[in-house]
Amino acid sequence: MNVQHELKNLFHIGPRVKDDRYAWIDYAKGIAIILVVYRHAAYGLISSEIVVKPWVIDLNNALYSFRMPLFFLLSGLFFNRSLLKRSPKNYAIAKVNTLLYPYLLWAVIQITLQILSGGGYANADRSSADYLNIFVQPRKLDQLWYLFALFNVSMLYLLTTVVLKTKGKWQLLIGLVLLGIAPFLKNISTFYDIALHYIFFSIGSVCADFFFSERSRGQLSSFSSLLLLLPLFVVSQYYFLRYPEMNLYLYAFVAIAGSIFTIVLSFILSKYQVMDFLQMLGHYSLYIYLIHVSVGAFIRYQLINIDWFREHTTVFLIVMIITTILLSILLYRVLTMIGMQFLFKGSFREVKHTSVINNQQA
Repeated sequence: MNVQHELKNLFHIGPRVKDDRYAWIDYAKGIAIILVVYRHAAYGLISSEIVVKPWVIDLNNALYSFRMPLFFLLSGLFFNRSLLKRSPKNYAIAKVNTLLYPYLLWAVIQITLQILSGGGYANADRSSADYLNIFVQPRKLDQLWYLFALFNVSMLYLLTTVVLKTKGKWQLLIGLVLLGIAPFLKNISTFYDIALHYIFFSIGSVCADFFFSERSRGQLSSFSSLLLLLPLFVVSQYYFLRYPEMNLYLYAFVAIAGSIFTIVLSFILSKYQVMDFLQMLGHYSLYIYLIHVSVGAFIRYQLINIDWFREHTTVFLIVMIITTILLSILLYRVLTMIGMQFLFKGSFREVKHTSVINNQQA
């Protein structure tokens, strides 16, 4: 390893891809991960008894509806393409390596750090009982629940596709049924998150051909499409702000409206190659997601006693968001540079013999 070369390029986060048909996906992930960090940073300040302006929280809550469903939808886009490249067994192994393994590892790391802090820089009050929540109540583990939920949804979708031979339109029906029973599962967040998010993964899988087709690309990257969606986006997000405990079917509609608006915006940004830092953030979104709560807690602990920041809370929040994202990327790159890739991805080997299945959507 050429350490000098790595240090020189530590802050060079890859070249902008000019002709990548899928660059819009990283743009969308970049937007979503900023919203994730925004929420956790804002509520971290509130938990530290910092008074945050009401409009900052209202904006955060209004945009809360679609950021996680968007991640599930984007993941579903690649389901069929993944099965065409690898066997179902290898698909499962890949998800263990990229989702389940880092979830289990970082859940243990994060809980342990929060216990050891003893109420210091971390706001969370943890005990050894929280290790059980890794499997039962992942929602209680700050941001990490998403990885476990996406793994479980992916495995269930794999099961219904490969074993039950369920095709596209029936996958949507399964998602709608699960959405209906989700309220009855709310006390066990492992099951609740599967029921709540399966519909978004299935929409991504069923609509993948539309999003990836050249014919659709022109429609999705036009300003007229964005302007047509804008009123729906604004009204739906405002409605969610006013009535967050809405019926889950209505919630799904609001989340899809926000996701589609973000996707169209991402197509446009990708087409004109502007704000390409979002593409970079999207590329590192998983690692930012894993690290940012611990990094953000450390930054907040360092700045919270500075009077100027306590008096200018909006600036405090912006500084928190920017530094948390950048330091999360920096920490990831440093750790991988020194050979600690095992912190972010499992090493279970895929089997050499792969069977290609034909899984065309109905």
